[in-house]
Amino acid sequence: MQLRAAEWISLVAFSWLVILAWLRRGLDRVRRTRITAIGTAGAAITLLAPVLLTHWLGSPVARAFRDWVPLLLILLYYRQAGEFVTGANIEVEAWLLRQDARLVAPLLERCAHSMLGAWIFTYLEIAYLTYYPLLPGAFAAFLLTGGRDAGRFWTIVLLAEYGACSSLPFLQTRPPRVLGEKWSSAFPSGKVRAFNLWILRQGSIHANTCPSAHVAATTACALALLLNAPLWVGLGFAWIAFSIAMGAVGGRYHYAADAVLGALTAVIALLAALALA
Repeated sequence: MQLRAAEWISLVAFSWLVILAWLRRGLDRVRRTRITAIGTAGAAITLLAPVLLTHWLGSPVARAFRDWVPLLLILLYYRQAGEFVTGANIEVEAWLLRQDARLVAPLLERCAHSMLGAWIFTYLEIAYLTYYPLLPGAFAAFLLTGGRDAGRFWTIVLLAEYGACSSLPFLQTRPPRVLGEKWSSAFPSGKVRAFNLWILRQGSIHANTCPSAHVAATTACALALLLNAPLWVGLGFAWIAFSIAMGAVGGRYHYAADAVLGALTAVIALLAALALA
């Protein structure tokens, strides 16, 4: 069975991080071993359906696995890239904080002091939380609306996700929520935010992705649906992706620059996917 473009992209992505790990000074052997193990697992899982499952279990089972396995690959690549994080670039963090204090703070403070402040911040937290079901939900919407070329969908999404996470070996910063911004300390909070923070404590790499992988992946999903699904479906997911970006910045999970660059990464991924088609 011929490999899809999305599968070649996954193989290259996992492999290049393994190569980079062994070339990068400052990484200890334990980290290099973990990066290699995750990369090997990612490459093996990528090849499992097209090379082995078709012969073992038949085409329908292999195709279903092949269509949905990119969701697992996204998590693995995020973990693999996160193993490169060894510290933070304080100068870059300071610059990002200054830009947000100048551009984002006035708007968020105005929202916080309005009559709808609590509702606005709750919406932003709920929006950020929807990142987790959005990726499988977007692919399900793609299939339910008649989408046939799953490889094309995942080419767009994986290029965006891998592109965003690939910055981690080179640009390492902490998320703004942990840096003690005085102007954001009085923003309304609640149970949804507490749940978001619990998820991040349990499942994140505790580092900031710039561009935002959340924004890159969800925007890429929306773009893929605008290209391959009915307009109302694409527009609906585009609004959710926009809300996730606003929630990422408003909840101080990301800097504004992360969100802007994440959306730009998704657009570049779309253009690259169209060029590969």
